[in-house]
Amino acid sequence: MEIHKNKIGRSKFDPMALPASYPAENATGFDGIDPEKPMFSIGTAANILEVHPRTLRIYEKEGLIRPFTKAGRRYFSLNDIQWIACLRNMIHDHGISIAGIKRILMFTSCHEIVGCPEAKRKRCMAFGSPTEH
Repeated sequence: MEIHKNKIGRSKFDPMALPASYPAENATGFDGIDPEKPMFSIGTAANILEVHPRTLRIYEKEGLIRPFTKAGRRYFSLNDIQWIACLRNMIHDHGISIAGIKRILMFTSCHEIVGCPEAKRKRCMAFGSPTEH
C-alpha cells in the first residue's frame, strides 16, 4: 500500500498501488485482508477516493460499479476501490466521459484496462463478461 501527500499536505491512500502488492500466485489478500471482501461503507470508500458519496451512487446508477449491498447499505472491497480509482483516472486524467467508458467496456473487459493478473481474473465475477465489472 502506498501513501502519498496530496496538495494540501494530507496523507492520501493510493488505491492504484494495490495490484503491485498482490502476491503473484494464488492471491488471497492484501496484508491479510481479502481484496474481494466488501468492508468499506460508501462514506469510507468516498473518503479513501476523495470523492463525494453521490459520485459513487452515480457510477452505480450508470452500471460502472456494483457494490455489495446488505440491508440497503452499500459496501466496497479493495478491488472495488481500485476499479473506481481507475474510472476516476479515465474520467479526470484522460478526459473520457462515463458514456465513453461504457462504450469501451462493450469492447474490452475491465481486467484489460486495469491489468489484473490471471489469478485475480479467475476469481473475478466480471471476467468473461466484457460489459460488466
